[in-house]
Amino acid sequence: MSYETNVAWCAGFFDGEGHVSYRRQYVRSNGRVAGTIHATVPQNSENKETLEFFQSVVSMGRIKGPYKTKKGKTQHVLVFGVKEVMPLLIILKPYLKCEKTTDFQRAIALYEMHDSKATPDDYARTARWKKKKGISVFS
Repeated sequence: MSYETNVAWCAGFFDGEGHVSYRRQYVRSNGRVAGTIHATVPQNSENKETLEFFQSVVSMGRIKGPYKTKKGKTQHVLVFGVKEVMPLLIILKPYLKCEKTTDFQRAIALYEMHDSKATPDDYARTARWKKKKGISVFS
């Protein structure tokens, strides 16, 4: 198959299985909050070869896992980090459906507009996370 055909396949696969998002991390000791953006494509472990093919076509991303899902199944995840999300969008965009293109654009815009000043919601989320992990809220 040609490169363009493979890219079109990857875009279709991402349309169905992929996810892109922006999120605020936890409050650091300096009172700042980093923002992050990533894209993921999960697959049950029997389909790891599919993720390897996707990765080879776009020439980026890392395959992580295996992980156990909440339903007890094993899966691997192809992960694209902060510096890979925009290049991934550029590669896939000609073939992505509007909804996924919008998801990419929204996540990228939120990441670019990120304000690192911690909000009350950030402190509350960080406290819940520390409690869950058994970390002193005051550390």
